[in-house]
Amino acid sequence: MLTQLRQDNPLIICITNDVVKNFTANGLLALGASPAMATEQREMDEFLAHAGALLINIGSIEVGDVDNMLAAAQYANQHRVPVVLDPVACGASKFRKDFCLKLLHEHEIAVIRGNASELQALVGEASMKGTDADTSLSTEAVAQAAYEQFKCAIVVTGAIDAICVDGKVNLIENGTPLLTKVTGGGCLLGAVVASFIYNETKPTLEVLTEAVTTYTVASELAEKSPNGTLPGHFAVHLIDQLYLIQESDVAKNRLVKEV
Repeated sequence: MLTQLRQDNPLIICITNDVVKNFTANGLLALGASPAMATEQREMDEFLAHAGALLINIGSIEVGDVDNMLAAAQYANQHRVPVVLDPVACGASKFRKDFCLKLLHEHEIAVIRGNASELQALVGEASMKGTDADTSLSTEAVAQAAYEQFKCAIVVTGAIDAICVDGKVNLIENGTPLLTKVTGGGCLLGAVVASFIYNETKPTLEVLTEAVTTYTVASELAEKSPNGTLPGHFAVHLIDQLYLIQESDVAKNRLVKEV
């Protein structure tokens, strides 16, 4: 899939938070996708007519963003463009949670990608301090519960990442804690997932597993680069590794368990 992605260079519309736009765009360019940080609903129909996927990340959502995001999801559904929702800190405020639930209720979402606390908040109750995740939660259990409620593909990140599609779960043990030490470590993954599922409104477990392992193996290679254990250097090396990584690197290093 990585080779095909690089050949096709899909257009990925990213409605994402202000803090991570540059990092996300550079990460997708390095990977081989074509990012567009378009947000204005008056042009969204035209953009999405040519897009491979849409990312909706609510990290810096304001009241004025709500209509743009809902309109984007509507146009994406009309054009059969897959939508990835990143419900950033949705357990930290009622405003965020209510918006995510409205989006999920009214529109077709292909993938929800978030940490365990974010997904737990969507399916029930979870307290959050900003974007921090509760490390005591089981990503596997949360992924299964979220799938049962929303009936779309779920990607839950943590020390062990869990992906649930059609009730089947893969657990991924790749990655590094340094992803939590740079702004946008999780947000970029949401965009990478969108890149891998371009034109697929019903993504498979295999494709989502490749997306996550490509990113997490790249993060491990970044950590091993010179000064890669320092957050600033790591962030730069991660972009480099997304550019350099090959399918053979992922196959050699991936740690995936089928549940």
